[in-house]
Amino acid sequence: MSIDQRIGITQLSALVGVSENRIRQLCTAGTIERGEDGQFDLRNSVRAYCGTLRENAMGRGGPGLAAEREREARARADKLEMQNAAARRDLIPASEVEMMWDKICRLIRARFLAMPARLQQHLAHLTTHDLTLIDREIRDALKELADDDL
Repeated sequence: MSIDQRIGITQLSALVGVSENRIRQLCTAGTIERGEDGQFDLRNSVRAYCGTLRENAMGRGGPGLAAEREREARARADKLEMQNAAARRDLIPASEVEMMWDKICRLIRARFLAMPARLQQHLAHLTTHDLTLIDREIRDALKELADDDL
């Protein structure tokens, strides 16, 4: 058998050790080309088939592997994007956000609790009863906010 000859599907399938159906699949996929006469160029067909085997052996073949590699590449890209966002301070760790909100809430609470004393300084006409009532309303409101399940 000369390497430059043209052969039929039966001979090619026997030579490379696959079924004729597999040869047809490789034709449909464009891996192996069939001439207009229905014959295969031996050299090009074997070279193309071996190339497909090499690709598969190196892990570049098959739709399942390609999808897995694509998913992995997306995950790496997402991770890098998050790291970059964190470096730019577009993302802030939850612990820092929680610490800042705690600080803000304590400041608000302190300001509200100091309100009756400040009002007494600016509004001298308020009685002790008025100030006690204002203080009680502020404390009740703060307690209600603290007790609510937000």
